[in-house]
Amino acid sequence: MMATRYLTLLSAISMALLAGSNGAQAQATLGPEAIAAAAEHALRSQAGADAATLTLQPTPLDARLRLIACDRPLHAAIMGDGEVHARTVVAVSCEGAVRWTIYTSFAVESRITVLVARRALAIGGALAPSDVQSETRKVPGLAVDYVCDPAAIAGQQLARAVAAGAPLPLEALVPAPLVRRGQEVVLLARAGGIEVRVAAVALADGRLAEHIKVENSSSQRVVEGIVRSTNLVEAPL
Repeated sequence: MMATRYLTLLSAISMALLAGSNGAQAQATLGPEAIAAAAEHALRSQAGADAATLTLQPTPLDARLRLIACDRPLHAAIMGDGEVHARTVVAVSCEGAVRWTIYTSFAVESRITVLVARRALAIGGALAPSDVQSETRKVPGLAVDYVCDPAAIAGQQLARAVAAGAPLPLEALVPAPLVRRGQEVVLLARAGGIEVRVAAVALADGRLAEHIKVENSSSQRVVEGIVRSTNLVEAPL
C-alpha cells in the first residue's frame, strides 16, 4: 500500500537524519500523534457539513517514528482527487527549513439516516417508496455519497443492482426514461410558425432531451427526434 511504502522509507530517512545531525539529542521532534492530528483536521475540513457525522480510523503509524519538528505549521493534503472517500490517504508535510512528508491512511465512515433496500433490487428497475426504508447506521465514506431523502428516488431507476439491506448509493440512481420503446407518442414538427403533430411509435427508450428514433404511424417513415415529455417527441427541421 502506498501509505505503508512511503512511511517505511520516510521513517528510515528521518531517523537517519536525526541520528546523524550534530546536537540531534537536543532537537525537538514530532511523533505520530502530531501527524495523525494534522491529517484528521484536513479530512474534517474537506468534509465540510458532513464532518460531524464522521468516524475516522487511521492506519497506525510506527510508534517509534520521530521527525525533526517543523518551524512552520504542518501542511496536510488529501491525495488522489482531493476528496474524502471510504479509504483516504493524506500527505502531511513540513515545508520549512527541514522538509519531509509522511503519508497516512484513514478508513472513513459516516453515521447517518440513509435509505436501505428492503429487498434485492435489480439493475434497470424503477424505484418505489416500498422498495426502501430509512435506517440510521454507519456507512463507508460521506453522507453525500448516499440517498437519504425518500423524495430523491422519484423518477429514478437503478444503474446497478443493490443487495437487500444495503444502503442506496447516490451513484446507483439515474433518471428513468420518459418514453419507452414501443410506446405510442406524438411526433411534433415545427416550421415557419406551423406545427404538425402525428402519431408515432418510439423505437427506443428515451430520457428528457435525449435523441431517439420514432416511426411515423401513418407513413412508417423513421425519423430522429428529441424527447420533450412522457408522450411528446420533437423532430427538428
